[in-house]
Amino acid sequence: MLKNDDDKTTRYEGFISLIKEYDQYQESSNYFDIAVEMAKIDNGYRYYITIDNPRIALYDVEALAIENDVDYDATMAANVGIFEETEYNMIPNQHNVDKGYVEGIVMSATCDKSNTTLYILVQWKNADFTITHRECFCLDCAYGD
Repeated sequence: MLKNDDDKTTRYEGFISLIKEYDQYQESSNYFDIAVEMAKIDNGYRYYITIDNPRIALYDVEALAIENDVDYDATMAANVGIFEETEYNMIPNQHNVDKGYVEGIVMSATCDKSNTTLYILVQWKNADFTITHRECFCLDCAYGD
């Protein structure tokens, strides 16, 4: 299913709102691995969020990450699966990038600080696209960890 630009923007803004309204963040998932790391770059730092090792079939995976105190009206949040036309599917022990089946997903963004707290929303659907699942994470990320 192709997503039009208005739908993409609405989904992006909706994900940010969902993360901010969430009240029970997780540190890990029963359905996949999630990890964060920070690297030093010329003009600051870049954090990477890796979602991989699915333990169940995850279809049409979408994810978005925000930091506290960042104006996301002026800055793009790290995201995947929202603005692309490609659907990302993760199935245990299977991958075929040409068909949209990936081993894992990495998203990243830059920041000014050597450590930050990331609030991450991961959303996916079941095989017949009738049920949407969401998990929201709060993970600390620091350069040198």
